[in-house]
Amino acid sequence: MKVLWFTNTPSLYSKSKSLYNGGGWIESLERIISENENIELGISFFHDDDLFKIREGNTTYYPISLYNTALKKLKHNLFYSRYDDIEIASYLKVINDFKPDVIHIFGSENSFGLINSLVEVPVIIHIQGILNPSLNAYFPPSYSKLDLIFRYLIHPIKLLHFLRVFNYFEYNAKREIKIFKDCKFYIGRTRWDKNVIPIYSPNAKYFYCSEVLKDVFYTSAPWQLKTRDKLFIMSTVSKTFYKGFDLILKAAKLLKEFTNLKFEWIVFGVDEYTEWEKVLGIKCEDVNVYLKGVADSSTIVKSIQESDLFVHPSYIDNSPNSICEAQILGIPVISSNVGGIVSLIEDNKTGYLIPANDPFCLVAKIIELKNNMDSAAEIGTNGRDAALVRHDKETIKNDLNNIYKELYICKN
Repeated sequence: MKVLWFTNTPSLYSKSKSLYNGGGWIESLERIISENENIELGISFFHDDDLFKIREGNTTYYPISLYNTALKKLKHNLFYSRYDDIEIASYLKVINDFKPDVIHIFGSENSFGLINSLVEVPVIIHIQGILNPSLNAYFPPSYSKLDLIFRYLIHPIKLLHFLRVFNYFEYNAKREIKIFKDCKFYIGRTRWDKNVIPIYSPNAKYFYCSEVLKDVFYTSAPWQLKTRDKLFIMSTVSKTFYKGFDLILKAAKLLKEFTNLKFEWIVFGVDEYTEWEKVLGIKCEDVNVYLKGVADSSTIVKSIQESDLFVHPSYIDNSPNSICEAQILGIPVISSNVGGIVSLIEDNKTGYLIPANDPFCLVAKIIELKNNMDSAAEIGTNGRDAALVRHDKETIKNDLNNIYKELYICKN
């Protein structure tokens, strides 16, 4: 069976060295799927390499080099809404060459899914985040697009950058609706994404399949309870408003001003966030928040092992890998109760859930756990047990192979 992936990352393609917070999970999935002798895998992705295809090991890679010069990237950034047809032509060229039995698309944010109505091969979309709910929660409460425009009026470069990013997100969200309407098959991993998909595609067939995490999270020593006065909190975020960095600053300020708790809050994924510091009037350094930027997997693992609590502050999410990685290492996890996170955390059993945008509840939970770390450690162990089952490689490999087989039957 020939399976063609369209992905947002080059996966294990040898010429790709870019890793975000330790790299993505698709690389790990490729490793286990390529072990199946009955599957011939092709992977297509955007890349600067100016070649049509190359075979490495058991996989054929198709870099799509539409934007491999600075000028091409600039034109695409300025006129991205005009490029869907050009991108579709590239996808069809890859499909005609590889001749897949199944097409597996990772994510709904790019134009890959527009091929749904243009091919006879079964196409399945692997849900990651979903743009339209994210657009709905894009700005935290009491903050809006207009607020940002006014703030950036004296910084025209920042204003243009913000408008481009937001308009691009908005355009992709509109395109996502068309993609969902046309697609018949989906892979998801939470009750939330299973509930959202029928809104756009009422007759679609939904398959469950969890995610493979990066190998280092399976092989590293689990988190251990520490006995010390100072509390070390860890979070991993990105520089996107709905990822909740503002909640970290608000909670840290409350901890610093109204408690006697000694703490440090380590944040990976960003190395500065002056926008939120200015909006809230809170400087990271004044409230013991330390930004560490993008890090590799080993650094993330080490920081989790050395911390006491992991906090996920997002305003919307499906099943963030950062939570799954923290759980599988056994650290107690506190998360906002949004999107699909309730499928990862059973409150007070495998982690702790708090309302979104509630720094007071978050601070209360942090203090409670600091005063009873033995109980928190037990919850962390429960979370690890659940994550080991949820992210079992053999189960995921079998689930995905069975999905491919069913789609292959549909084709024939």
